[in-house]
Parts: sequence; C-alpha cells; structure tokens
Amino acid sequence: MKHQQSEQGILFDFDGVTVRSMEQHFAAWVKALQEKNIVLNPMDFFVLEGQGVETVARNLGQRYGLNDTQIKEVTRRKIEWYQAHMRIEFYDHFFELLATLKSRAIKMGVVTGGMRERVEKIIANHFMDYFQCLVTVDDVQNGKPHPEPFLRGAELLNIAPADCIVVENAPLGIESAHQAGMTVIAVTTTLGAEYLRQAHYIVNNFREVEKTILMLIDKK
Repeated sequence: MKHQQSEQGILFDFDGVTVRSMEQHFAAWVKALQEKNIVLNPMDFFVLEGQGVETVARNLGQRYGLNDTQIKEVTRRKIEWYQAHMRIEFYDHFFELLATLKSRAIKMGVVTGGMRERVEKIIANHFMDYFQCLVTVDDVQNGKPHPEPFLRGAELLNIAPADCIVVENAPLGIESAHQAGMTVIAVTTTLGAEYLRQAHYIVNNFREVEKTILMLIDKK
C-alpha cells in the first residue's frame, strides 16, 4: 500500500534571502556608529543577522563599549539612515524559484528578525502572490536563534515542522530552524560556507537553492 505523501512547506528568511538588503543594513550601521567614532567590523555585524534591530544594537553596543543611551541613539540613527537610503533589490533567479514552487502548490512563508511594518510593505508590493504567512520580530516573544519564529511559521502554514524546508543565510537563523526540527538550506549571499556549517545543505545561489528544494520534495 502506497503511503500518502506529506505536504511540504518552505520558509524563507527575509534580509539576505528574499531581498538583497544586508549590504544596505550594514552601510546604515556603519554610518550610525561612525557618529560615535566606531569603525564597524563587517563580521561583527553579519554574524548577528536574524535578530531584531534592538538586539543587534545591544550586541554591537556591548562589543564597542557603548552605554544604554548611546545604544538607543545608534539604533535610532541606523533606522533613519536605512529608511532614507533603502533600495529594493532581489537576487538572480529568486522569482523563478518562487514561480516553480507555486506551480507545484507548495506553501511558502517568510520568517524574519525584521520589523513587521517594513517587511509587510515590501511583501505587499512584490510578493503577494507567493507567501501565505509572515512571522516578524514583532510577532514572537523569542527571536532567532530560538525556534519560536520558525515553529510559528510552520503553524501558520499548517505544516508539520519536520516537513518544512528553511532557506537561510545566517548562523542564528540556521540554529533557529535546526531547533525547530526543520531541514535547512544555507545560501552564501552574505557569509562564506565556513559560517554556515550547521545547515544540512550549503549552496551558492538560488538556482542551487531550487535544485536542492526540488530534490528534497521529490525524495519525499
């Protein structure tokens, strides 16, 4: 007797996956910290990706010796600079990937450490035909690397966590998805493979993401 195939869901990180934005976030942090005479080391920032802006600010503030007032000032200036200079950019083949998954009726969602107001607006303008759920830092008590964000995404898709595939680009997001019991594909959009070793699969672009997702779905 042939067993019925379980339904699959795909959960994408947002910054550095759904949109090409991490370089802009980094530039905004650089500008904000320059006002405190701090030169931001790129790796000090990129390894923190997946957390909300306030958590990132606390981590950077502690690393560079800022007090609470200075951390709040830097956070405000980062948000202001980013909003003033933000451009919406996408990775090659990402929309083709979404179209392929949609043609197979695969449920998809976004799980991000970004703020809902910003992310929701971008999704409404560019991705309304693709994503069935959105989980942001504003929707959970515990952000990445806690499993809550991805477990919430699975719940909203009505898919078992074990049947969810996550596409991430950062260590904290990979850890979050791992703890949620999901299969993780890491793409090297912002960090090298050496930072992403906890993922089940590491790929270099979204053609490879598509190939890996289809392999996993067809294997089911």
